[in-house]
Amino acid sequence: MKYILMALISAAFAAPAAAAAAADCAAQDMQLFYYYLNADRDAKLKAYPTDCHPGKASVQLPDWLDKALPGMLERKVWKSPADGELSEAAVWQTPVSILYEFCARAPRAGSPLDLEADLSDLRLRFNMSVDRVARAKLEGSFEGRGGAMLASLDGLAKTFDELAGAAAKGDSKAYDAKAGELMKRSRGLFSLLFEPPAKAADKKPAARYTPEARLLPGYRGVSLPLAGSQALFVEKGDRVDMLVTFEAIMTNNSKEKITATILQNVLVTAVLKPAGGEPGVVQLLCNPNEAQYAALSLAQASNINLTRRAPGDLELRPMEVASFGKLIK
Repeated sequence: MKYILMALISAAFAAPAAAAAAADCAAQDMQLFYYYLNADRDAKLKAYPTDCHPGKASVQLPDWLDKALPGMLERKVWKSPADGELSEAAVWQTPVSILYEFCARAPRAGSPLDLEADLSDLRLRFNMSVDRVARAKLEGSFEGRGGAMLASLDGLAKTFDELAGAAAKGDSKAYDAKAGELMKRSRGLFSLLFEPPAKAADKKPAARYTPEARLLPGYRGVSLPLAGSQALFVEKGDRVDMLVTFEAIMTNNSKEKITATILQNVLVTAVLKPAGGEPGVVQLLCNPNEAQYAALSLAQASNINLTRRAPGDLELRPMEVASFGKLIK
């Protein structure tokens, strides 16, 4: 009995230690991947000492990547108001840096669900970064390995999504399992750097993965009536702005109808589309403060419009209030 008890105690301590070691190795791989794409990377990265790759005392920077990097740094493949022009290397670095952030923090949380507050942000930024890789058409990047890497990122997006689902349900066991899978898939992404392009090309996906529009801890699902004409074109997973029209008292004490953008970049988690042109219902994913403004708008507004955003457009923009008084002056 004594030996059985000792074995159980040893196993209880071994499991967290193994999980922490796996997380450390995944974080190390993602860190190496990120710095491989830096213009001013340290020369030590060409042969980096490691205990994470059995049979190897160090990880060798692939020669082909060393030669390809100057071109990847020079080529500008993305431009946005928020980030300016980004190089091919920088576009790949973004999802890798988010994976590193998760792998470096997950095992050190007080409990598996202590990342709940940040998980939504990590997942959102990761999905945005993967969408950017796809829209930049980088399948031919990394000397032909880009398609396989995009397929790997799609698999990681699915795992991130399932991880968020486990967190939302408070399922610690499923959360731990998906966190482990996310780390394993991260290491798989890194391993593609060391495969021949032809072998990597066999790993392309048949279709892109679309993350689930789900309600996560710290957020609220706000249901709003939606005009039938709008319900026809709004889909689950869309991102929208909320425009509210109401009567306001102006500086001269006169009343004037105005339209203001109350909410920006909110996620649609569900849409009910009744037949026959009847009004529908939309559920929006809001933080608690946004939920209050959505409820106030419903109570005070004469009209609410939801305007769809293009995929990947997450920027918050300053918006002036619209009124006919301004228009005709």
